[in-house]
Amino acid sequence: MNEPLNGETSPIPSTPAGPRPAHRSATRPGLPAVAGRVREHWSEFEGFKFVCRIAESSATATEPVVVIGGMMQDRNSWANYERLLREHTSLVTVELPGFGSADALPDAYGYDFLAAALRHLLEDLDIGAANLLGTCYGGAIALRCAQRYPHRVARLLLGAMTARLPQDYLRMIPVWRAMAAEGRREELADSLLSTFVTPPDRRIRRHTVIWRMLSHQFRTQSEDSLLKACDHNLRMTRHEWYVPEPLRVPALVYTGEHDHLTTPDLGRRLAGELAAPFATFRDADHMFTLEQDVAHADLIVRFCTGRPLTDLPYLQHLEHPADAMPV
Repeated sequence: MNEPLNGETSPIPSTPAGPRPAHRSATRPGLPAVAGRVREHWSEFEGFKFVCRIAESSATATEPVVVIGGMMQDRNSWANYERLLREHTSLVTVELPGFGSADALPDAYGYDFLAAALRHLLEDLDIGAANLLGTCYGGAIALRCAQRYPHRVARLLLGAMTARLPQDYLRMIPVWRAMAAEGRREELADSLLSTFVTPPDRRIRRHTVIWRMLSHQFRTQSEDSLLKACDHNLRMTRHEWYVPEPLRVPALVYTGEHDHLTTPDLGRRLAGELAAPFATFRDADHMFTLEQDVAHADLIVRFCTGRPLTDLPYLQHLEHPADAMPV
């Protein structure tokens, strides 16, 4: 896995200012009208408007991949994956209520609501069952959707996701809110950066570049983005992050081998509870989606097309934790 997969990404203009349509008719991303086109689709659920970015493909190797990313990611954060995945399937990147340009979502709304909004979008797009990919914060939403609406999910991929929130993270939430309220943006950016990624580490691929990129992102995020992140953090303290309900779809759990936030031990424990395989990316931390994008895309395609995951050079470990759990 040294060369990227073939494919091109079509740029898409930003959504113009002004009223947003509550609904637009959509063709099936799995059966696109214009292969290679990138478009946006606005939807509405219980009064909240939200949007997704659809990179259409004529390929049908697997069902469309639907991505719910981290709390500070938006529908453009995964644009590089369009180039990597579109020779296999369509890619749909979702901004649910509370994310990106979507309507703000008060913290009174929890993960059941977000999972229902995601199910509504899947029905709105009429793509049948989808491959759901949820990373970090988005993993809680993707998992809840798969648990509650399995008929809409073909497979589930959970990156940097845990069943139990790290206590160190929870303790920092009121501190970050105070920093944001007091305008201590530089201090807040440094604290967030140290929480999500390790300091520049030669063992981690492209780490210095990604460290600098995230540092800039945290320092320049808009007031709207910051307020939405604060709501996301409060949601974590006021609603059930994980519910131990049955999962009836195939799943895969993974993270970077050096992830110090959602650690391999936490991911392994979640995989055991879901009876899913667990993997770690070699030479990566919490930001493996950027550090190991080509390898991550390859793993997505392999899992979604039923190909073996053994003996892959970019995986440090591939385990089946459920086999070792006491009955």
